[in-house]
Order: sequence, then C-alpha cells, then structure tokens
Amino acid sequence: MNAIILAAGLGSRLKELTKNKHKALFEIEGVPNIERTINFLHEINIKEIYIITGYLSEQFEYLKDKFNVELIKNNNYDKLNNLSSFSLALPYFADSFIIDADVVLLKNVLHIPTTSTYFTTIRKKTDKKEWVIKKHNNRVIGVEICNKVESSLLGISFFVKKDAEIIKKHIESLGEESFLDPKKYYDNAILDTLYNINMGFIDIDNNLVAEIDDIDDLIELNFKIKTLK
Repeated sequence: MNAIILAAGLGSRLKELTKNKHKALFEIEGVPNIERTINFLHEINIKEIYIITGYLSEQFEYLKDKFNVELIKNNNYDKLNNLSSFSLALPYFADSFIIDADVVLLKNVLHIPTTSTYFTTIRKKTDKKEWVIKKHNNRVIGVEICNKVESSLLGISFFVKKDAEIIKKHIESLGEESFLDPKKYYDNAILDTLYNINMGFIDIDNNLVAEIDDIDDLIELNFKIKTLK
C-alpha cells in the first residue's frame, strides 16, 4: 500500500507567488503543505510514498532524507499534461492513494477504504467550475464539469489493486496525443475506465479541506484556518 503525490505543476495561476517557491511547499500553520500531507499519511501507516516532481524539483530534495520518500522527476512537466506525471508512477500503482499536492488538509481526513474511492467535497457556490461526480447506487459513473453545489473531486483518491491494473492498462494503451492535450488530466484517463471498475466516493466536510490553485483559494484557506482555531 502506498501513496503517489503529484507535485510537478507550475502553479501558474498564483503568478509571482510561485516564481521562486513551489506551491506544495507553501506553509500552512508553519509547516510546508506537502509535509503535512506526508505526516497525515504516516498517521494511517502509509510509509511508502512517491512524489512526482517537475517545476522547482530541487526544492523537494530534502524530503528524501527527512521522510524517506522517493522522488520521481518529470522532465517534461512544462510540455506535457499531468497524465505524463502520473504515468511515471504506474510501476507503483496498486492499492494506492493519488493525491494532488495542492490539496490542503486542515485535519487528517484520510483513511484506507476497502474499495476504490474518490474523496469528494461539497464546495460553496461560486463561478468556478469543479469536477462534480455523477453517481448511481453510491457508485461513481461519471463527472460533469460545472459549478453545481454537489459532491466534487477533492484531488484525493484511492484505488485497490484490481482496479489499478485496469486503469494502468488503459493508460499504457493511450497514444501520444493524450499526453500532449493541455485540457486533459490523469483524471480523464481514470474516468474512461469507470464502467469497468467499482468506484465509490466519500464526502469530506469542506471546512476541513482546501486547495492552493489561485489567489481566491489562498484567501479562503486563511479564512478556514482562522475559523477552525
């Protein structure tokens, strides 16, 4: 059992804030966010952790000694989409968490599900479009990109080995265009397999989670931190 953390992206929506510092290393209550995530994984006994780096990859080097994680560099992070980053971790993908490095956990909401599971949250109404899940009998059967106030992908998922193998084979069958399209993400490749895997979901209290994608997210994050104190 392991975790794959995707931390290769540029964080371009944060402009000057990510010019010299990767957003995964922004401090939350004095601790770099990626360290918080690693510590939360350790709390549920996930010690085998792979971090896919790219932009400012050298800033993650210290994590190897501090947490005994393995770093995998995507040298094409600025040319290809994040499916290329995820594909570098396919040899380790089995009974795995996949975590976007810009997800912030204000409390440890992680647990090990018995089936493949999307961790979702119900965000407040905004103009920002999210990946809202479509479900049938508690099973995820698709996603709609919209701003409905319903369960949407948080950026954390868990896949049992059987389902991971199906996803892995699908990704390995994809052509080069799937990795070049800037509008495609690793999530799209997983969504292609939903009718062949048993994908559940669990809603996480939105007050306990946040993300670091743009300036508005940072404002909301600071508000949530103050509210929880």
